[in-house]
Amino acid sequence: MDLRFAFEVGSTLCVQITIVIALTATLQRWVVDARWGCRLWTTCFLCIIGLVAAALLLPHRRLFHFPFTPSREAMLEIVVWQTRIAMGLLLVWTAGVVWSLVQRCWLCVRLLHFLNFECDRIDAAELLKATEISSDEDRELSIFVSDKIQGPFCWQLQRPVVVLPSFMVSEHQTGDATLRHVLLHELEHLRTQHPMQHFLQGICSTMFWFHPMVRAAAYRAELTREFLCDEAAATTIGKFSVYLRTLAKVAEQCRRVSCDGAPKGTLAFGNNDSTLIRRSKRLVMLAESKPREAHWRPVLSLCIILLCTTLVQQLWLPTNVMASQRSDWSPWPRWTAKALHQFNLQVRDFESFEDRVQMHELLTEED
Repeated sequence: MDLRFAFEVGSTLCVQITIVIALTATLQRWVVDARWGCRLWTTCFLCIIGLVAAALLLPHRRLFHFPFTPSREAMLEIVVWQTRIAMGLLLVWTAGVVWSLVQRCWLCVRLLHFLNFECDRIDAAELLKATEISSDEDRELSIFVSDKIQGPFCWQLQRPVVVLPSFMVSEHQTGDATLRHVLLHELEHLRTQHPMQHFLQGICSTMFWFHPMVRAAAYRAELTREFLCDEAAATTIGKFSVYLRTLAKVAEQCRRVSCDGAPKGTLAFGNNDSTLIRRSKRLVMLAESKPREAHWRPVLSLCIILLCTTLVQQLWLPTNVMASQRSDWSPWPRWTAKALHQFNLQVRDFESFEDRVQMHELLTEED
């Protein structure tokens, strides 16, 4: 992949994912339902990964050509400066990706150390039975307690894990229902495969660490996950007011004692005041009157995102001044072409011949 192609791919992907994320956010507000909202964000992250794969592995249609036809001298100057800019941006992007990967690996190491040395494992089946919770995951579920945290969280790599503050387990023995409410919330995270969505979100956040829309999508997806689990737990309990008191209690505990002990990169119950306030307001709204929703909206929204992604994939910025105007399609990426050649499938991995874009002629005239 040459630097001109890298510049074209990078700039185009930024525009494409901006459109997909903006559309997903709009459709989520239209759908209202939190469960389908989570599915829309999972689809959004999968579409972003799909756009990256398609950009790197497949040719694309050139609906637009370079906005003007420069002279040979101007074309050579544009190519030189575009290559320099692309090299600088590529170095900055690579440094950001490496730093993001290092951070995530370090967080994973810290989390494993926390689970192994600062937590005590308890019998999951016995605790679920004591809190009158039935779960299909109780055979694989691991539950830990720790006095280093004030807010619960869940996590999953191979086996699902729930970590609880020690005070919740102790207070449950005195008849406090907070533990049951928290477990219902955390088990809903695991039941709806939120760790997998969090993983897909992490992939997108690592690749596009610089993109504000990706950070906004991660925040909205996280908030939607909490909305869903709050609603599921409150519905199971049967009283939204009782669950609201649980949220207030956890928030008060975190305010009284720092919640920084909870490892980052997990699905935490919530130690952010603004997030807890928004969750509480939504529960109050649901308790007063749950909005009626048309059943066709979620399915239609999902189809719109998939269709939009397919169409947006064909929208490429005309940044490559060396692109031949004799073809409506770009060449196949070289690595894909080489792989197809192994199966005797011949595809074009070069620009169609055109005098004005022959680099050796431009260099010869410049000399």
